[in-house]
Amino acid sequence: MRLSAIDALRHGLLNLRANWQLILVQGLQSLLVLVIGLVGLVPIFMVLGFAFVRAAFTRFGSGGEAELVERVLAQGVPLIAAVLVSTLIWTVAFVVYCYMQAGVLGTLAAGERAAGQYGKRWVDFRQFSVRGFFAHAEELTWPIFWLLNIFLLVGTVVLLVFGIGALLVVSIAIGDGFASGAGFERLGELGVGIAFLGCFGVIAIAIFSIFLSIWMQVALAELAIGTRGVFRATRSALAIFGRRLPGLALLFLLLIVASMAMAIVFMPLSLVTEFVLKDRISTYLAGQAIFTLLQWLLGGIINLGWSGTIIALAAGEHGDRP
Repeated sequence: MRLSAIDALRHGLLNLRANWQLILVQGLQSLLVLVIGLVGLVPIFMVLGFAFVRAAFTRFGSGGEAELVERVLAQGVPLIAAVLVSTLIWTVAFVVYCYMQAGVLGTLAAGERAAGQYGKRWVDFRQFSVRGFFAHAEELTWPIFWLLNIFLLVGTVVLLVFGIGALLVVSIAIGDGFASGAGFERLGELGVGIAFLGCFGVIAIAIFSIFLSIWMQVALAELAIGTRGVFRATRSALAIFGRRLPGLALLFLLLIVASMAMAIVFMPLSLVTEFVLKDRISTYLAGQAIFTLLQWLLGGIINLGWSGTIIALAAGEHGDRP
């Protein structure tokens, strides 16, 4: 039975409340990925020199960037080897992210299946266990890994094609202007045209990014609820996107509103803390750490609620109810 967008949201929030341990898991995921990502910078910094990199970034904008580029070009083979090692480490970080995400999504999908269509109490969705988390992670890690890579590839290719196309259009327009003898007289008109093209491009990229983000989230939900195969999950997600576009748009709008509300609350608090405590460094740093922790906590709740909601919506499309 299909769920309305509001019913799917209710299921997602109940699922999150029942499996609140996933908030801590997501925090551990962020910490692990951050640490491994920073470790990935070490080989590059070792080749360039830690002191040199720090000095170059300190003087960035006043000649430091030129020195950094010159140092990079001078290293040659050692730097290439360091970049390869760093890429390997960052790949490990990405696999860790996929592993943890697989456990999170699998647990949310299990909670949705357990509650069924008529689940109205949060206890109906309770499914978290350490053994179950690792079982879901082992089952879904590599499908999620390849699905995310496909979407990253598609997004990168589309953005590159759009960027190259925009540069070609601008270059041809400028070349035609000079070839026709108008020269600098048409630069004002070209400037207006380029500004229009830029605004159109930003809007087009924003719409495409939103579409790709929702499509990817639905495809992840498809994998979590049991759709076998990355391409099958992707095609099924696209079909759901077409059928449930108004509901998905409403849910995405609610996600944006929740994220903006969090930013509106924390940004003034952060600015006030900086203004009041700027002379007391230790107190200021402690306050910023508390704000960062709260933002991470609320951001994790919002993301997990969004994931659980999309899983409920996708499961309803398949009648995936016991």
